[in-house]
Amino acid sequence: MNLAPNTPTFTSHSGLTMPQIGLGTYKLNGREGVASMVQAAKVGYRELDSAFNYENEGAVGKAVRQIVDEGIAKRSDIIVASKLPGRRHEHDQALYTV
Repeated sequence: MNLAPNTPTFTSHSGLTMPQIGLGTYKLNGREGVASMVQAAKVGYRELDSAFNYENEGAVGKAVRQIVDEGIAKRSDIIVASKLPGRRHEHDQALYTV
């Protein structure tokens, strides 16, 4: 994973190496949100932390495409983390939400 120098990482239970610090994307929407996420990638962020309730999937997707298109990072180096709302934690609801 291509990270900024001295970025601490950890290994998840599944073996994925992840940065300990990610960019929270709450309220990052539209062009300004995309620009903020791209700028964060330019300074070394490789995890974008989102959630179903943020309703910004489109902005996150556009930011990832721009990060890759501009050569800031490879897609395989970017982690998009997302969370399900509590009301969607049951198996069938989780599958429906995804």
